[in-house]
Amino acid sequence: MTDPPRPPERRSPAATAVVAVVVGVLIAAVGHQLVATELHRQLWPSWVAADARHDEADAAYDQAAARAESAASRTESLEAVLTPDLVGEDDRTALADALVGLRSVLDADAGASRLGIVDLVDPDAFAPAWELYADLWEISELVPERAAAAASSEAAAEAVLAAADEVDAATETLITGAQEVARAELAANPSATTETRRVLEQLVDGGGSGTDAAAFTALATAVADVRASHAAEVARAEAYPVRAEIEAFARSIANGVALDFAWAYEVAGLESDTWYSGTAEFGVDGGEWGLITLSESIEWAWGDDPNAEAVVVHEVGHTQVIREACRALFEQAGSDHESWATAWAIGMGYDLPGSGIEAYGRPTDAQVAAAAQCR
Repeated sequence: MTDPPRPPERRSPAATAVVAVVVGVLIAAVGHQLVATELHRQLWPSWVAADARHDEADAAYDQAAARAESAASRTESLEAVLTPDLVGEDDRTALADALVGLRSVLDADAGASRLGIVDLVDPDAFAPAWELYADLWEISELVPERAAAAASSEAAAEAVLAAADEVDAATETLITGAQEVARAELAANPSATTETRRVLEQLVDGGGSGTDAAAFTALATAVADVRASHAAEVARAEAYPVRAEIEAFARSIANGVALDFAWAYEVAGLESDTWYSGTAEFGVDGGEWGLITLSESIEWAWGDDPNAEAVVVHEVGHTQVIREACRALFEQAGSDHESWATAWAIGMGYDLPGSGIEAYGRPTDAQVAAAAQCR
């Protein structure tokens, strides 16, 4: 026996309405979520670009400010050591004005904006629609804010760099002017020693001078040394006219090799009371110049004993090996310095004990012939 069939269930109109409302709400919620997500996705790249530009502008300003601060500090140190004998008033004033301008820009504090970090929903993470809508509102304000801040930082960096460039240009002009004055000192002080002159020449012609305080101090020191050396050499020539005559003679036969001189009672361990003696240093720093030291006894006997003159010629002969025209001849003669200097003196007509024969023996005829070609 079976149960009779049940009649179909019927929902009340009220229940149906509730279901419809729930479904509608769900559809609306899903729709809002989709719309919010899509809008957030589309707007996110503009935020990323604006934020990146802002960070890059801040970093660029930091670099510009660091360079400018370095230039300002370097220039302040330079100003402290400038000397009126090397720097014209116009150049000094131009540098001071440029430095004031740079400090003004740096002190204006118109640099990087330093906007803070913001907390936004990651587009790859889920967030409810109301959070996304809140982000959208915030991003719409943040993007122009970041753009304005970036533009401000960029403008500030340009202003700082422009001011730093003006300081650099003024510094370069000042140093160039100082080098020109220093170069003129070489001509104004012809009696300065080759050693002091070479230091200054390297600074003004060899690219050895910079634009900072240390470089200017080195230039000023080199100029002072040249001036002092010239004054000392002039005074020495007046006080010791025979020495000046001997030095002039040595230079006249040196074939362009620049020579400095020193005098002493004892040279190479030999005292002036019993010996004529001398030494020669040459090619000390790769240059074609030499330092000859002579005993006072040569001064005493000058003009009376040709052996004293022969010693001087021997020492000049030593310096000739640094001349390009004589290097191969030096090797041809055996590359022995004392034999070479003796042979050179003999070839110059000083076939005397003082030419080096007494101290080192007579060189061969072949060595004399080779050295005689070095003229």
